[in-house]
Amino acid sequence: MKKYFLLLSFLLTEFIAAQAQHFPDTTREFRGVWVATTKRIDYPSKATTDANFLRAEYLKLLERFKNAGYNAVVFQVRPAADAFYKSKYEPWSEWLTGKQGRAPSPDFDPLTFMVDKTHEKNMEFHAWFNPFRAVATIQYADVCADHISKKRPEWFFTYGGSKYFDPGIPEVRDYLIKILVDVVTRYDIDGVHFDDYFYPYPVVGNDKKIIEINDDKTFQKYKGNFTNKADWRRNNINIFMRDAYKAIKDVKPWIKFGVGPAGVWRNKREDPEGSETNSLSGYDYLYADVLTWLKNGWIDYAAPQIYWNINHQYNKFENVVKWWNNHSYGRNIYIGLGAYNQETNADGWGDVNEIPNQIFITRKYPNVQGVIVYRSTTIMKNPMSMVQNVKNKCFSKEVMMPIMSWIENRPTAPETEMIKSNKQYFIYWQKDNNQKLPAADTAIFYSIYRVKGKNPNFKPSAKNFLKFTDNCDLRLFTKGKAPFRKKVYYTYKITSFNRYHVESEPSKPIIIKYSKKDRIE
Repeated sequence: MKKYFLLLSFLLTEFIAAQAQHFPDTTREFRGVWVATTKRIDYPSKATTDANFLRAEYLKLLERFKNAGYNAVVFQVRPAADAFYKSKYEPWSEWLTGKQGRAPSPDFDPLTFMVDKTHEKNMEFHAWFNPFRAVATIQYADVCADHISKKRPEWFFTYGGSKYFDPGIPEVRDYLIKILVDVVTRYDIDGVHFDDYFYPYPVVGNDKKIIEINDDKTFQKYKGNFTNKADWRRNNINIFMRDAYKAIKDVKPWIKFGVGPAGVWRNKREDPEGSETNSLSGYDYLYADVLTWLKNGWIDYAAPQIYWNINHQYNKFENVVKWWNNHSYGRNIYIGLGAYNQETNADGWGDVNEIPNQIFITRKYPNVQGVIVYRSTTIMKNPMSMVQNVKNKCFSKEVMMPIMSWIENRPTAPETEMIKSNKQYFIYWQKDNNQKLPAADTAIFYSIYRVKGKNPNFKPSAKNFLKFTDNCDLRLFTKGKAPFRKKVYYTYKITSFNRYHVESEPSKPIIIKYSKKDRIE
């Protein structure tokens, strides 16, 4: 019997610890969804010029994401030197309207619409670019006459049936940064995002050897002091990442610059600093030295694509998460989750709790501050009730974005007052329209906190968080059927958030007395 109670006590302790781990006392976590447009993987479901169809389909996605507990959309706006937005540099994407260069009708800019509607849901919109892919499938692509690959053919090499910008050419890097700056300048996006494609993934020939990339002429012309082509290629990407970060921040400092690299930087067999894995490494095959970008502060976040299940034979999920946690170098890490595997019930993915358990694991590591799920179609299909499972176990509370301390500026606390009007009671505050403040520092939305009783000294936290709002008022109660048997008090505080998602100090407390005739909102 004594052993039984000891075992019960141990299990109870473990359960409580697990709950604390799985539901941390935090109001911040990045919960993103990748929406792929290459070959219409996720959006749109069919090629069309119909603006109304395109609007309705995005709203359907957005509503699903919001209801599922996500707070960010990472949308592929430039899949292959083409655009899901109005551009004077590159044509409309064939994967949007069915023919490259053909515009939606009537006059419609999908990116403006998507950003506005995403913000209405208090969600972030990160514009996902494939910087170096120019033509995804040469054999089938409908490349229009004014596509950059036809205007400047010397900028490209062909590899594995696709056409790529050559990163070793300085003019290429300048052109791609011009594309980024154009979007950052004209659209109210929250982030710029690259995926894992830099130099292309290796292709194996009939002789079972990796086919070489044809960039010998570029190497000879621009190699400088480099004698090793692999090091030179990595340096080309490093220069591009450094310059892209600076160009984005020069226009809008609050824009977050992130990348979704391959899940493995390097394997330990290749480098003592590498991870205990056995997979293609981004450093050696894509020439993407993510650690250099993190160390030098050239990206604000990395979202490694850890698309393996928890018990993968060679790349155990937690081992890889832990490695990235230990190599964040002060930047944010968001883990890319391969939820699409549950659509096919692939080997090791048959557990209905696989994705919730992966999220629980990410929360064990302090430098991991969120996840991005690939892909949005999986959320729409909802295999094994994944959406409800994740929402109930992991995303039951709305949260804010993680802090990026290296770019934060603190907004001012709202000045609040109580107003009674037509038997309704409001807390009201004035929107900060101080023209002397930089655009990044003005308030864009607010957080409401509430505790029961008279408690003017309470500290806002996840436990007393009520809701987010972009309004400047909060209806408290109306006269009607009362939930109270006696008079009760509630204390409220309001905070504001700027474009960096930095929270202000709380407002002065407002204490409300609810009577028997009041209905709380």
